[in-house]
Amino acid sequence: MSQGRSFFSRWVSDPRYASAWVLALLVLALVFIYRGAPDTVTHTPRLESPEFRVHTVERTPVTLTLHSQGTARARDRLALTFRAGGEVVEVSESMASGNWVEKGELLVRLDPEPFELEVAQRRHDVESAKLHLEQAQAKATIARRSPSRNATDFALNVPQLREARARVQMARAALNQAIGDLERATMKAPFSGRLEQVRVSEGQTVGGGESVGELFSSRRMEVRLPVRNEWLDLMAVFPQEPEQALDIPVRLRGSFGGRERHWDGMITRRESGVSSNQMSWLIAEVDPESGSVPLEPRVYVEAEIQGRRLPEVAAVPRSALITNNEVWVVDEANHIRRQEVGWVYRDDESVYVTEGLESGQRVLEQGSDHLLEGAEIRVRGEPQPARGGPRSGRIVRDV
Repeated sequence: MSQGRSFFSRWVSDPRYASAWVLALLVLALVFIYRGAPDTVTHTPRLESPEFRVHTVERTPVTLTLHSQGTARARDRLALTFRAGGEVVEVSESMASGNWVEKGELLVRLDPEPFELEVAQRRHDVESAKLHLEQAQAKATIARRSPSRNATDFALNVPQLREARARVQMARAALNQAIGDLERATMKAPFSGRLEQVRVSEGQTVGGGESVGELFSSRRMEVRLPVRNEWLDLMAVFPQEPEQALDIPVRLRGSFGGRERHWDGMITRRESGVSSNQMSWLIAEVDPESGSVPLEPRVYVEAEIQGRRLPEVAAVPRSALITNNEVWVVDEANHIRRQEVGWVYRDDESVYVTEGLESGQRVLEQGSDHLLEGAEIRVRGEPQPARGGPRSGRIVRDV
């Protein structure tokens, strides 16, 4: 017995066995920790399908509203010029940029003396031509009293008589022109309107054809509106009779005088041809009484053009388009598939579909090219249990 204790004492105290003691203690500690650890619970999470908003298709008759923009311009605009030049001797107080003038109102008067002199000269020419004609007629009468058998027209004064008559006509035409220049030496407003770019003063010498200002009528305003070439059919701009005028209502909106204002108009004609970027141009005439103030030139306006009524159209959100002509359709089991559609028009919010969708079908409001054909989704706002098996487990220790 003493021998066993001595052996044990020696084995414990022997440094050669110290590593064995350390290892044994570590093993006992690990066994104690493992047996004292709490039970583990494995939770298997369910995979939820992505959630989307859907739009239910409804095919109904739709009257399209097409959008365009343009700048107002005066239909009646005239550069004020004199046919013959002269010295300005009178300028009306109304002859100033921004003033409104009535039809027939005096604007500018030139010195009439040179024009009166020209009229007198042309009257003298008329009398001279008449005298020449009488002389030719007298000679012709004498020549025809006893004509020879071989007398020519020249011998009978036939061409001389024609020349004298033409001279009288030419002198009278020149007189009429001189009288017209004298009358036009006094410039009057050809129609009621507003003046702009006036550049004339007393004592100034103006030349023939030189502009002294511009006059426009704000009572007849129009807007040139660009539209895409394929929109023409949506507005029925091709009447059955080529000479028939268009009659398409349009609503104009623009900022003028610090406030947003509205005007009503009517598209009455179309410029022929198509531009290089496949745009056509429609001309809208504006009703001056439709707004709180008359529309004036160079005011930028946005136009809402009333299109024709389409019998069966599905209006879906513009964001539903995946590509230019595809949407995601959701079936009864909430699986999605691509559907090709045909549409005629789209604005900032909607695309108007005529082919590919039927009433009652559901489409994703937000089209995405990253979804997979046949994938399952959840419809926002509809209760639906999550489906799908676990992909991985997560161990959670209960403390």
